[in-house]
Parts: sequence; C-alpha cells; structure tokens
Amino acid sequence: MFTVISSLRRMLAIATSVTLWACDAPTPTANPGAPGSQLTPSERTSDIVAWNEFARSLIVTAKPNQQEALRALAYLSLAQHRAVVETATQILNTDDPRTRASQAGAIDAASAAVLVAMFPAQAPAIQDELQSAEARSAEIGEERVDYNSGKQVGANIAAKTIAAAKADNYTAVWNGTVPTGAGIWFSSVGKPPVLPMLGQMRPFFMTSGDQFRAALPPAFNSPAYKIALAEIRAFSDTRTAEQDSIAKFWAMATGTLVAGYWNEVASRLVDQYRLDPVRAAHVLALMNMTAMDANIACHDTKYTYWVIRPSQADPDITPAIGLPNHPSYPSNHACLSGAAALILADAFPAQRKEMERQMLEAVESRYYAGLHYRFDGDAGLKIARQVASLALDMDRDLRGFLRIP
Repeated sequence: MFTVISSLRRMLAIATSVTLWACDAPTPTANPGAPGSQLTPSERTSDIVAWNEFARSLIVTAKPNQQEALRALAYLSLAQHRAVVETATQILNTDDPRTRASQAGAIDAASAAVLVAMFPAQAPAIQDELQSAEARSAEIGEERVDYNSGKQVGANIAAKTIAAAKADNYTAVWNGTVPTGAGIWFSSVGKPPVLPMLGQMRPFFMTSGDQFRAALPPAFNSPAYKIALAEIRAFSDTRTAEQDSIAKFWAMATGTLVAGYWNEVASRLVDQYRLDPVRAAHVLALMNMTAMDANIACHDTKYTYWVIRPSQADPDITPAIGLPNHPSYPSNHACLSGAAALILADAFPAQRKEMERQMLEAVESRYYAGLHYRFDGDAGLKIARQVASLALDMDRDLRGFLRIP
C-alpha cells in the first residue's frame, strides 16, 4: 500500500493549504440541469468534469457490464485525484515557477492512460481526446514546458493506478458450481452467473469483501419470506403506469449504466457548486470508490446465500425489465445507488434530501420491476450505509488524501 503523498505526516502538514474536504458545504452559483442530460463545454468547471463526461461516452460505446463501468470510473477518478493533489503539492512546496507541473497536463495524461487500460478497444478515440485536450491547453496559453512536466506526473500516477487495478483480483476465474435446492437461485439457460468472484476483489476502503456481509435472509417459504414474495407478486399483478415508468427509468441496463448515472449527477453538482479541480476530483473519487466497495460487498453476500429471485420462485410474477443473471439478495442497486447517494449527500449537505429521495426511489424501483424482495433492498441499503460510513471516516482521517491500493 502507498498513499497519495509519501507519508501521513506530510499529508497532515499540507492539508490546511490544499482544500480537500468534500464535507465542507460549498455555495451554489447556478441551478443544476436535470440528471441524465449532457454537459455543454460552457458548463464545465474543470478538466475533471470533461474527462468524466468522456469516460461516460466510452461506457456507452464499449458496453461494459455494470461492475466494469463502475470499476473504470473508480480508478479514473482516483488517478485524477492523485494528479491534482500531486501538482497542488508541488506548487505549495516550491518558489520556482519553472519547476511547477501543469495540473491540466497531469489530469489529461493520467485520465487518458487509465481509460486506455480500462477500455483498450477504444484507445484511438482516447488518444484523439488527449490530443484535443492538449490543443485546448495550448489555446488558453498553457506553457508547453509546464504542460509536458504535468503530463509526466500524470503518466507516473497512471502507471501506479493501472498496476493496482491489474492486481485487484477483479478478473479472477470462478471454478465453482451453482448450488441446487429449494429457494436457491438458478442461472438463465446457457449463461454463467455474473461475477461470482467480485466479492473477492480487493476493495478500496474495506479490508475484504466480506467485511459487511449481510445477515442470513428469511428462510425460503418461511412466513417472513412468503410475505415478502406476496408483496412483489402484488406489484406485478397491479403495476401502475407510474410504477412501470419508475422501474424502467432506474433499469439503466444500457447507455452510461447506473455507475454513469451517478457519475453524471456528481459532475452536475460539481458544476453547480463550482468546485475547484482538487475538490471536484475528491468528490468523484470518493463516490466512485465507495460505490465500488459497496458492489463488492453486495456480490460477496449474493454468492454466499444464492437467494432465488421472486419471479423464479413465483412464475406468475412478470418482471417489468430484464432479469439480471445473479442471485437476488441483496439488491445491487441498493448497494451502488445507496453508497453513491450517501457520499454526495455528505459532500453537498443542501442536496441531502434530493440524494436520499433518488436513493430510495432507485431501491423501490426494483420491487415495482419484480426483481427484488424488500429484504433485498433493506440489506443493500445497510451495506451502503456501512461502506459509506467507513469510507468517510477513513477519508477524514487522511484529510482527503485518498490512497491507491
């Protein structure tokens, strides 16, 4: 393990000079656009937002699964955070302008390299975006020496970030078998279960994927289970147009996916509150990394209990959207959306009610859709709260200097 700055002592020493506290309440200067709409160049407050917007476009083109998309955004924003901290630290520690590395150069180089590692088939488009970023830098008068020095800083950061990603166990091969029996989830015909090894991926904040493993769910066909199943059957039988619309909105199985949705919500808030690049990078990194950890914990629990989906238990339940090919308990949406919303609520206190509203609607949408029992959502939200609390505590201990594993 190594930290963004070489030692905790040094991090604490400069923390008061570099503004990193996401929990400080910033002041909005503009109304945010509706989540899901595109940012225009005039709305961008930093290169951080521009590169995150570009990353979301790669998700649309490359069509990764939900977890791949979230993992890519987590490592991207972590590298960006380190880039702005590293360059800000250089400025604080030198009186000679000739030795200062450009922040834009560091962000551009780090972002491009990490995105190539995450989306290798999109490398030509990423290189084109990097060249465009370099051109924009030249247009605003960025000194070439400074910019190239920043690019070297960014390249070094990217190399460390990519090395960490390669060693995180995400690509571990599963050699197990799906268990069988009453109340046990079963895979779609001819399809392997989705990421049964994700729970063993190295997390960013947790010590391991099982740190917040959910408690045993209601036993199949127990009174509590039958009540939970009956509720989802009732939604299926009487689904209103509004409920159907909510279920379909939060499905997010295409486009930028759930990870991209929350990334854009965060980017909108960064713009609305006009955060500087250091704080912008910090908010995005903390949110994406926490959401990734929550997803890891969620899959650890899923493949511990292998709980059957409601529509598998009762074939008369008709899902409003496609059925994900992994066990029911707990809800991935509750884990991911819950973690993302909680981090944003902490970063932007004035937005807390709206973040909580979206979080709860996302979770409720899965009941309307016929995909999850209510105990799935409850367990997922508990995981989200536990992981978010841990991440915020660790972040405050490090004064906002997030670590690369």
